[in-house]
Formats: sequence, structure tokens, C-alpha cells
Amino acid sequence: MRNLCLPVCGPIFCTALAYAQHPALFDYDHAIPFGYEEEVFRKEAQFEAAGAGFASPRGGKVNLLVVRPVGKGPFAAVVYQHGGGQDMTTYLAEAEVMARAGAVSLILDAPGTAPGKFKPMGQMSAAELRDYDSEIVVCYRRALDYLESLKTVDGGRIGFVGHSYGGIMGGVLAGVDRRVKTFVLIGGLARYTKHLAESRADLWVEWRAHITPALLPQALETLRPIDPDLYVSQPGHGPILFQCGNFDSPDNVGAGQEYFRTASAPKELRWYDTDHSFADIEATFDRMQWLEKELKLKPVRPLLDGLWAKPAKRAAPLKLN
Repeated sequence: MRNLCLPVCGPIFCTALAYAQHPALFDYDHAIPFGYEEEVFRKEAQFEAAGAGFASPRGGKVNLLVVRPVGKGPFAAVVYQHGGGQDMTTYLAEAEVMARAGAVSLILDAPGTAPGKFKPMGQMSAAELRDYDSEIVVCYRRALDYLESLKTVDGGRIGFVGHSYGGIMGGVLAGVDRRVKTFVLIGGLARYTKHLAESRADLWVEWRAHITPALLPQALETLRPIDPDLYVSQPGHGPILFQCGNFDSPDNVGAGQEYFRTASAPKELRWYDTDHSFADIEATFDRMQWLEKELKLKPVRPLLDGLWAKPAKRAAPLKLN
């Protein structure tokens, strides 16, 4: 399938081309009310956590978990995006540590959902899939809007952590929104279109069958404007930590290396003995320390030592209404 992939062009030309083809791809009405709602489900001495949601500018509701320090701030902030097959709770424990260190975390489940809003991804047309993915980036930008509206948040200290599709769309965000101070992109790839053309994952095998081989080149051209390499290659973004797994699938291992090479500086690449799930203690610690440094948080190591010496003892399951 390699001959179906579009050639790489110069980063400045490609980005200009992408915007020329779809000038409103990541734009939205910033004046739309947030419609923010939340319900606190945990209160501790140092932080509290809530289930929440806000209105997507493209319709529907974006579900999220909010974890914030107790106090007036101003605090740093982190936007988290889990990967496919995960959910918002994947980063809940990490966000609780970040709250102790002085950061508000929004753990998103983007894009916005509503009954009948989307087809199954394997049945989407190329244009529908492009718009689905572009809305994910719009939801990140809307989360930044919300954080900037909070008096408790320092708008100059906002980070982004994304895994898998979060790591892919996070690379796009790096090129279209300069409000993010630093990025951690986990298990991502530079060429989404190449992945769609070659991946043996059941979802993308189904999608290619739905598109048909004859129309696949045209479909990939339609999707080209959401390839991260067009955006992460642009200068001016904050420092990026790329986290890659030695035991990820062979195509993802290669794609991770390509992602790092494509990105403009400042950047750093680190490898871990893990698969695509990234259930890896070293990767988690590295990520926390990276955010500590870039967002000027309290030292994370003493917080982890404290949890090691005196772990939280919750004797009963959480009761949710």
C-alpha cells in the first residue's frame, strides 16, 4: 500500500496548502457559551476531582474529568487526551499527583458527542473522518479557552499530554495554537494518512474496504490536511517530549522515529520498554518531571515518595449518583 501515500512536501508550503484548502478546519466561534457543568466526586486535603462537560463548538458535549488543587492559585494547567481503547480514568491518578504539584488537569474525552452525531469510524467517508479528527483539535482549543477564563489558572503555564490519537492530534495542536507551553506526545506518528493506508488494525482495514481501493488515493488527499507533520514541523511551538515504546508495533516504532525527525526544535525523544498501552512507570515519572520543569510546578519526587511511604487507603468504592 506504500504507493498510495502522498509525497512529503516542504513544511511551510504544506501548511499553507492545508489552510488554503480548508481555512476553517480548526476554527470555531469563540463566543459560544461553554455550557460548563460539573459534579465533584472526590475531595481531599490537597485536591478535588469532578466529572464535567462543556459544549463543543461543533455540537454535542465534551465529557471530561477535572482535577484541581485546593486554593486560589494561580495554578499551572495540563490538558490530557487518552488514546483509543482507554478512557478518562487512565490519567486520573497522574492528574491527582499533578494537582498536589500545583496544576489543574482537564482529562478530555474528545470530540463532542451527541445522539446520531457520528457514524462508526470504519464507515465514515474521508471528509467525515477529516472533520471528526479536526473537531478533536477544536475541542483542545476550547479547553484552552476555558482554562484561560479561570482566575485560578496561569495562562502562561499550560501543557498538553496526548497518547496515541491524542499524541497525533496534539502534534496538529502544536502548529495551530501557541497557547500551550509544552507538549508530551506519546505513541504518536507524523503521517496519519500513511497509517490509514497501511495499518492492519481491524478498524482501518474496515475503513479501507468501505472507501474501496480505487478511491483510496483521493481519500488520503482529502485527509492530508490533518497530518501532524504539516504542523509539528513549524517553528514557534513549545518544547515537545516524544515518548515511544520499544515493544510497540513495528510500524509505530518507525512512525515514532519519523515523528521526532519531522518536528522542529525544541524537542526530545525517549524510549521505554513498553508496548502501545504505555502502562510504564518510567514513562509516567519522566512525563511528570518534564511537566514539573516546563510548567514550574512543585517538585514531584517528594510527592511520590510521600505516596510510597503513606499510600491513600480507601476502604470503600466511590459512590457516584
